[in-house]
Amino acid sequence: MAPALGLGALLALLGVLAVSGGQPEVLHSLRYLDVAVTEPSPRIPQFLSMGYVDGIPFVRYDSERDRLEPLTPWMAAGAEPGYWDRQTQINERNRFIDADNLEIARGWYNWSG
Repeated sequence: MAPALGLGALLALLGVLAVSGGQPEVLHSLRYLDVAVTEPSPRIPQFLSMGYVDGIPFVRYDSERDRLEPLTPWMAAGAEPGYWDRQTQINERNRFIDADNLEIARGWYNWSG
């Protein structure tokens, strides 16, 4: 199975080189980390979501502020009208979904609290 994986990786690399005219494309990462806790405490919100581009935080939502906020100047200046409201609503939904999932996990693992 290893030779097939090696061949696949080689073909992918050749495809990138062919599409980009021989220059490798610059790849970036976009990641979100959501953290939910069952019992919030001072300075620890019940829900926190952080967005990262190439490992650099660029947005933050937490249940205490209840609003998505930019963490970089380029994000604050570049967002289209309505972006912050839409993303805040998405994070609010995620907050409640994660809270429900924690309750389900409590039932499965018989957590008390």
